[in-house]
Amino acid sequence: MVRPVASPAPQPAALGRLLAEVIEPGLCVACGACLGLCPHLIFMDGQVAAPDACGLTSGRCYSFCPVAQRDALGESQGTLGPVLGAWQGRATAPDLEGRAQYGGVVSELLALALEQSMVGEAVVTAAGLRGAPQGIRASERVGVLGAAGSVYAGGGALGRLNQALEEDASHPLAVVGLPCQVQAISAMRAAPRPNPAAERLHLVIGLFCTMNLPWRGLRDLLARHGVRPPLDRADFPPPPAGVFQVWGNGGYHEIPLEEVRALSYPGCAGCGDLTSEGADLSVGACEGKPGWNTILSRTHAGTGLLELAAGKGLLELEPADPASLEHLNQAAAAKRKRAAAWSEERRHG
Repeated sequence: MVRPVASPAPQPAALGRLLAEVIEPGLCVACGACLGLCPHLIFMDGQVAAPDACGLTSGRCYSFCPVAQRDALGESQGTLGPVLGAWQGRATAPDLEGRAQYGGVVSELLALALEQSMVGEAVVTAAGLRGAPQGIRASERVGVLGAAGSVYAGGGALGRLNQALEEDASHPLAVVGLPCQVQAISAMRAAPRPNPAAERLHLVIGLFCTMNLPWRGLRDLLARHGVRPPLDRADFPPPPAGVFQVWGNGGYHEIPLEEVRALSYPGCAGCGDLTSEGADLSVGACEGKPGWNTILSRTHAGTGLLELAAGKGLLELEPADPASLEHLNQAAAAKRKRAAAWSEERRHG
């Protein structure tokens, strides 16, 4: 008697896997990589939601998700990833003073890339009218300045990038993102052709990140401390400050760091990337030098833009202080170690 051949088990839908592995366990970090690709995923009040089902067995929503693909990420090159040059710098333009984060380097580089037509648009995160973070597309300096400063909450900004890539256009694009977003962008660039991300993404500026916050939780925490969004400015000063600094409602407020840390996305715990290793340029606070940025140039495109800005006098630039760089290496190693321990604990319960 010939045994009947068993049919292969049906593959689970990509959206179903995204829901089961990332969204329903509360591990989504609101990067937005899954947004703007189809009608089945939306961004609502600071979080990704799936109001409808989708039966596709493979989908970009799953293959671009940095949390779902974390195990597929390649090995890092050293503690900080590939680095062609390490600098500290600040922007010299007076219109950035008091509105940009730290030295204003990210805003100045983006504005220059737009002015020189290196890119036609830049996707960035900005606070909306009520303070909620959201992705926006800027095509000139005034738009970049409108997004200056850090929001410290997930805004699904890569949904705007997906929107731009879906349009019938050819101009090159720039993106500013956190490490999770830079990881998603790397996945987008590596997707099979035809691949508009590989063709049109000409500049990626990554930010240093130790944690990111869900907007709903941050909004409620601010309310408990008598602060009403939108904020004028926010910052995590280096240790031993132990506070989250907030400027808003005409005043200055300090919120204990442990209250803020308790809010952070659970999915951030598995991220071992402090400095956005897959970016062209990575930028963060410069330890020991308030009002300056630390800048890591990682590609020739990033280095070229940095040198152009310095040559035009738009940036004051000097080699990174070795002691500051050593502390950055230590912080990056510590984040990687925490992430590995978190992932190991999840694997083995």
